[in-house]
Amino acid sequence: MMEEQPAAAVPIVTPVGRVQTARLLWLFFAFSALLGFGLGGFFQYRTIRNVRLLEREGVTAYATITQTHISEDDDGDETYYVTYNFDAQSPDVGFQQVKRKESVPYEVFLRAEEGGKIDILYARSDPKVARIMANYEPGKVSYLPIFLGGIFGLVDAVLAVPLYRRFRNAMRLDVEGVLTTTTVLDLFETSDENSTTHYVAYTLPDGQKIRHGVKATIYAQLHVGDIIRLVYLLDNPRIFRPDWAHLEM
Repeated sequence: MMEEQPAAAVPIVTPVGRVQTARLLWLFFAFSALLGFGLGGFFQYRTIRNVRLLEREGVTAYATITQTHISEDDDGDETYYVTYNFDAQSPDVGFQQVKRKESVPYEVFLRAEEGGKIDILYARSDPKVARIMANYEPGKVSYLPIFLGGIFGLVDAVLAVPLYRRFRNAMRLDVEGVLTTTTVLDLFETSDENSTTHYVAYTLPDGQKIRHGVKATIYAQLHVGDIIRLVYLLDNPRIFRPDWAHLEM
C-alpha cells in the first residue's frame, strides 16, 4: 500500500456529457456575481437619492403610530420597528396617505405608543421617502447596500473562477485530449463513522504518481495491475481525465 492520504493533484473528472453542466454552473455563479454587484449598486443609489431628497425638499408632518414591533434573530439580537401612517401632499399625485415601517433605536422605540403621534420628515416629490425626525440625521448615508452586494458578488465571483477554469480545461480535454493508458498501482479505502472513501493510484503521463477518490461501483471492478485509459493535454499532463465509461455501464 502506498501513502495513506490522497495526493494533492486531482483529475479533471468532468465527462464529455457533463461539460455543459459545468458550463451552466459557471454561468450561474457569474450571473449571480453580476447580480450581487448590480443590486448592491442599485440600492446604494436609492439610499443616496433618498438622503438627498430629504435634504432638498423635506417636509415635516405628524404621523400616527399604528404598530410597534420587536424582531429577534437567532443570536438573540433585537431590532425595533415603528409602523406609522401620515397624510402627504405631492405635486404630482396630490393628497395621499402613506404607510411606512422603520427601524429605530431603542430610545425612540420606548417613547413610541400605538395610536400616538410622532414627528416625521418626508420628501415632497416622493412621500414614501420618509424618516422619523428623532431617527433622522441630515446627510447621513448608509453604505450597507453596496457592502452587502459587494460581499455577495465577490463570493460568487470567487466560486465562478475555478468553475470557469474547470469548464475550460474540460472543453480542452474534449477537443485536444490525447488518449493513453496506465496501470493501477494500488487500491485502498479509508473510513470514518459516516462514510467510506475509495482510492485508486496510478502514474500520470509525466511520471507523477497520483491517487484520488473513485465511486464504490468503479472501485469494486478494479484490480492492481489493471490497464486504465487516460485523456490528457500534451502541454500540461497534470490536466487529465480517467476514462471509466466501460466500468459505469
